[in-house]
Amino acid sequence: MKIDRVKVNIHLDNLLHNYRLLQRLNSNKEVMAVVKADAYGHGSVKCARFLMENNCKYFAVTELKEAIELRKAGIDTDILIFGKTVKENLNLLFKYNLTQTVDSFKYAKSLDNENYPIKTQIILDTGMSRLGIYLHRLQDVDNVKKEIIKILNLKHLDNQGIYTHFPSADMEDDKFTINQLYLFNKVLGLVENEGFIFKFKHCSNSAGIIKYREDNLSMVRAGIALYGYPPLVSEENFKPVMEVLAKVISIREIKPGDSVSYGRVYQAKKQERIATVAIGYADGYSRHFGKGDYFCYKDYRFPVVGRVCMGATMIKIGDAELKVGDYVEVFGNKKSLDELASRVDTIPYELLTNMAKKRANFQYKK
Repeated sequence: MKIDRVKVNIHLDNLLHNYRLLQRLNSNKEVMAVVKADAYGHGSVKCARFLMENNCKYFAVTELKEAIELRKAGIDTDILIFGKTVKENLNLLFKYNLTQTVDSFKYAKSLDNENYPIKTQIILDTGMSRLGIYLHRLQDVDNVKKEIIKILNLKHLDNQGIYTHFPSADMEDDKFTINQLYLFNKVLGLVENEGFIFKFKHCSNSAGIIKYREDNLSMVRAGIALYGYPPLVSEENFKPVMEVLAKVISIREIKPGDSVSYGRVYQAKKQERIATVAIGYADGYSRHFGKGDYFCYKDYRFPVVGRVCMGATMIKIGDAELKVGDYVEVFGNKKSLDELASRVDTIPYELLTNMAKKRANFQYKK
């Protein structure tokens, strides 16, 4: 079917640019590409396949279903599952050669009881309070060490690594993250002194990759920065991977006093040219974006006027040479998604994944 409303262009060349940039920032470490939530809305299968073709060896997802989708699509490299897999599906971890995160000896033992080899990585909770063996304070270290060693001694588990997660590495004065690293490395050293070896040791998410250099660790996890939106100010040239374009379906002239859209919140003070663009909140362009937003076309910025509708948004175009059938940019190369996110007090992650759920059509460009 011909695209007739919204085009979502995924620029794979920008994805590869960002991946290689992240590799350069951590030249002594492996870079794990996080492709959870359909690669943050960009299409996990297409993105993972392209990265794999360009020598990416490690991927991560939230749940078993996402991992199996990648396997069935031909992604044959390492895939780490961040979340927990229920007992009834544990056999699938072995069947599809997946790596399961374990957050406690109890959960690890439930995997071991299946009596066949399962690859695992251990997660430590050093302050996220989401998942992992509890390690918030120095007095926790000894108990955590003992629990890790119990896990590593289980007969059927093939442990591949150990990791933690930073909740505030994007903050300017982040003593909390420094303490997380200290606790993680303290436990790591004690366990390794007992003769255990971890293939992969990793802490850094996108913010950590840019801000910290843990020379003793072997891997970093690239999430939002991979898609062009580093979560903190960076001098690096990250490029947005997603570009959303919407089609102009009507152009009209309105007179002074005429109103635009629901609630009549916008009324023209003079004669104006108004274009109707085929994108609305049903397409992932939130009703809250309207006030103060704009769409781009060549060197123009067309302000949104009136309330965003379910399937349409109106813009004021002045005397620009715009015609029905042209596409305007909602966000992407000319306008950063950061602008939209700050306007509605959210983060690019949410807007990207929401656009994915509502998308009309994706086009992948190398």
